[in-house]
Amino acid sequence: MTSNSLKKPEKSLPFHWYYDPKVFQKEIDKIFNDEWIYVCHINSIEKNHYRTLNINNKNIVLVKSKSENISVFYNTCLHRGSQIFEDQEGKMKSPVIVCPYHQWSYDAMSGSLINTTSIKLNNFDKKNYNLQKVNFHIWKGLVFINLKSNKKFKIQSIFQYYDKTVEKIDLENYAVGHIWKKKVQCNWKIYWENYSECLHCPNIHPELSELVPLYQRRLVDIQDHPEWEILKKTKSHTKYHGGLKNGAQTWSSDGTSQGHTIEEVQSELESRGQVYISTWPTMFLGIYGDHIRIVRLIPINSEEVELTAEWLFPESTLADRDYKMSNVVDFGILVMNQDARISEVNQRGVYNLGESSGVLMPEEYIIKNFHKYIKNKIRK
Repeated sequence: MTSNSLKKPEKSLPFHWYYDPKVFQKEIDKIFNDEWIYVCHINSIEKNHYRTLNINNKNIVLVKSKSENISVFYNTCLHRGSQIFEDQEGKMKSPVIVCPYHQWSYDAMSGSLINTTSIKLNNFDKKNYNLQKVNFHIWKGLVFINLKSNKKFKIQSIFQYYDKTVEKIDLENYAVGHIWKKKVQCNWKIYWENYSECLHCPNIHPELSELVPLYQRRLVDIQDHPEWEILKKTKSHTKYHGGLKNGAQTWSSDGTSQGHTIEEVQSELESRGQVYISTWPTMFLGIYGDHIRIVRLIPINSEEVELTAEWLFPESTLADRDYKMSNVVDFGILVMNQDARISEVNQRGVYNLGESSGVLMPEEYIIKNFHKYIKNKIRK
């Protein structure tokens, strides 16, 4: 089998693409307003609660009823355009949505206009002033939205990197144990690129590279090396075969899973250590020995991105009072903070040589595919 690695140097995107507002607006228009955007795991929102999400200047609200039904609307009253929900999330006071300005009221599930506070007006048809729905789809408990009302959710085209291992897991029944957010002062593409290679791993992630010996070789996959088949046959060390270091069971501060596992995929995890799927532009999901971590990226502007991470566990794991979730969460936050810091360093350097481009090395084949995706989308 051939290796994954690039066979020749490839130009990166021009440096100004990482801060130019005009390029960023094209990305919003052609990518974020066109693709399926990950919102959250369904169980991260309590019954009878709501959550809002900003995508550039568009504000979306997701409402979960007492019966756990979901509706998604633009967060805008159809009277004179007021924002309805001011907080990022909160509890619904009733099954009726009330605008804080003139108190127009809407059904929280259908979005239908119930009442206005004005004098009765002839020829006013309430059906024309319902909340505007947002196209959404729930896949295995993961909520996605699309700002195009007629776009269909097709799993084969949603994920650029997909592993069928995820199909063995009933993600919709997992509990969300922890949510973490962070704003990073870098272009959204820089953080994606950082996630897509491991050339930086030994110096930026010493703890992670100890846990996953392959990363000490600056590789994401054993097949990234041109001689991977020979090395796998002739070398016995884990760093030539993939997987976690000897004795480790999951991505955690001490490498232990505290007696808990994701049983459905344990054989895959024992040989590989972790399993990933990802969908550009907003989400990657990692399956580890005892938990799942989902990371969402939403750009704030051309030089800032917000990260949101959700840690998912089987309910039986969280029901164990002796299980220390911090063992997993703290390690994940350590790695993401390390990535955030170096991504900000990367961002500060791109301004000096705006029209120039960098170069992609053999191990950065995923970044090449990412750049091809960006170019194809914004040039449509």
